Amino acid sequence: MATEVYMPKNGMDMTEGTIIRWLKEEGDPVEKDEAIMEIETDKITMESEAPVSGILLKKLYGDGAVVPVLTTIGYIGEMGEKIPDTAPTAAPAAAPESGASAPPSAAAPSPAVSAGPVREENGMVAATPYARKLAEDNGIDLRCVVPTGRHGEVRGRDVEEAVRGMPKASPLAKAMAADLGIDLKTVAGSGYRGKIMSKDLQAVNPAKAEEEARVDAAVAEIERVIERYKMNGMRKVIAQRMFASHNEIPNVTQNIKIDVTELLALRETINKGKEKADRVSVNDMIIKAVGKVIQEQERFCMTLEGDEFVLHKEIHVGMAVGLPDGLLVPVIRDVDKKGLLQISREAKDLAKKAREGKLMPDDMGNGRITISNIGMFGTHSFTPIINQPEASIVGVCGTEDELALADGQVVVRKKMMVCVTFDHRILNGTEVCSFESRLKELLENPVTILL
Repeated sequence: MATEVYMPKNGMDMTEGTIIRWLKEEGDPVEKDEAIMEIETDKITMESEAPVSGILLKKLYGDGAVVPVLTTIGYIGEMGEKIPDTAPTAAPAAAPESGASAPPSAAAPSPAVSAGPVREENGMVAATPYARKLAEDNGIDLRCVVPTGRHGEVRGRDVEEAVRGMPKASPLAKAMAADLGIDLKTVAGSGYRGKIMSKDLQAVNPAKAEEEARVDAAVAEIERVIERYKMNGMRKVIAQRMFASHNEIPNVTQNIKIDVTELLALRETINKGKEKADRVSVNDMIIKAVGKVIQEQERFCMTLEGDEFVLHKEIHVGMAVGLPDGLLVPVIRDVDKKGLLQISREAKDLAKKAREGKLMPDDMGNGRITISNIGMFGTHSFTPIINQPEASIVGVCGTEDELALADGQVVVRKKMMVCVTFDHRILNGTEVCSFESRLKELLENPVTILL
């Protein structure tokens, strides 16, 4: 019997994945554990491996398809072996509906699905949301579309087939035709490959068409200076989580200014004579210092589960890494057990993997606290948003020169703002003041970080 290939589930919060591209074609031999496709989750891009050796008999979804986890997306078996006649179950079949078009392999109905009469519910034609939207956008009456859905519903591919049978026309021409009651099949197009343009409708009703054309031209000019981009998986999840964090957590931010003159001097001493790749950053020293503080103040290692506080013993510190299309938070584990140089090496490696899209599920999650450092942009202060289910997040700002008196002399000191946002259900203000005071003590006497 042919073996099913599933969309893998990596992490508890993964609900769907995108097939970036298949690495094998139908009929190609594959070995067990050999990479057969590349997939993208909301966090990472990874390769998916064959569960068995054999021949890739069928790809149920094409490149670019968004598929729910644990959905059958293909079959591996012996050459000539038959695959099940049944199509993927209802939930997987809905995945291609979210895109602009179904993948090539899913364009035709499954042999087990036969076209039937249009089914209506409460006076409305039964159709998937994507099919209904596509029909509305193209001015198609769903009652005129032959359904191929398992239960008599109109699916996206059915409307796409109807769209392919329609005359090609610009969006403005379609809107004008609908308003004027003109059948586009009766209009000769003057555009590329016979595409019907708005000016082609002027001969039918010149006065009305000219008025519509002026309005539509104004709308087109507005649209010309607007670009629309569909939110990718990572951005979508970031938006959902940040909104949830902001709405579910009673968060408060407290700021403290820290003198980092000695910290910068120590870093310069440590890095003297070292290659750039081996140098320690201010962020590395802050990661180590924060690890020390939360080890001493255990409430920062708590999460809230229902009406219970859960204390975690591991000292795992996350670091926010900004990307062109989003943000990831890889985690440095057991910071309390590692020296500054090891932390520095791991931080560089994780940041590099994040930017190259090579982070693995084990590189993220299960952190106790996150550090978001935007000091390189000269930011004076900001309000970082908590990375749930953590209890707090530390925002690191830019370094500024300030004048101070030392032994009656005016000197220049390097000052940096640190902003701590915390979950007021787990922590209170005095506990965060204690955290900030201890962090200030360590950073202003940086040799203690190394002890």
